[in-house]
Amino acid sequence: MSQRAGHVYLKGTTLSGRADCDGTLLDSMGIHYEAWKNTASRFRITITAAAMVELAGKPVNELLDILAERSGVTVTPELRHEFFTTKSKYYLEHAREVKVIDSVVEIVRAGAARGLPMAVASGGTRKHVMEGLTSTGLLPYFSAIVCGEDVSNGKPAPDAFLLAAQKLGVDPAGCVGYEDAALGMQAIRNAGYMLAIDVTHLPGYPHLTDD
Repeated sequence: MSQRAGHVYLKGTTLSGRADCDGTLLDSMGIHYEAWKNTASRFRITITAAAMVELAGKPVNELLDILAERSGVTVTPELRHEFFTTKSKYYLEHAREVKVIDSVVEIVRAGAARGLPMAVASGGTRKHVMEGLTSTGLLPYFSAIVCGEDVSNGKPAPDAFLLAAQKLGVDPAGCVGYEDAALGMQAIRNAGYMLAIDVTHLPGYPHLTDD
């Protein structure tokens, strides 16, 4: 009996394939960073591009907790709610500026042409992931979308990648995962995927900096 291969694109996305979304499919990390930095400054929380790269793939609540602790700020339920309300508003106001990462999207289109099942496995919120995929026209390429709300454990736990493979009806061992973050790469390996590809080494990848 032959196995179906799968591609997952996540930020971590699937190409059976699985893939990540932000920073893997979409050149959106700059806008996310500005949203985080703009919001964090209002709460005396310090954030740098280096910290965003270091912590990329962490669930957003955990990311806020780490950054706040480093800045000596206590995160109350009220602060958490106000922080993410403000950040989400900023991001959605600029979401139409998001562009695709061409070298990765070429892989997506090639997979679609071959009839490969593909999924997105992202640690981001469904609201932001769907906005990004819809505005860039990528949504129709994917048969399944897994977001942060869909799993109990964020990266480097394999939950999102395993759920993406399950939704595609494919064996994780036959899947290729694409990621831009170290935690996401580890999550792909922990899920037992056939191959984990670091998209930051692809030609023309837009690296995040403070410049």
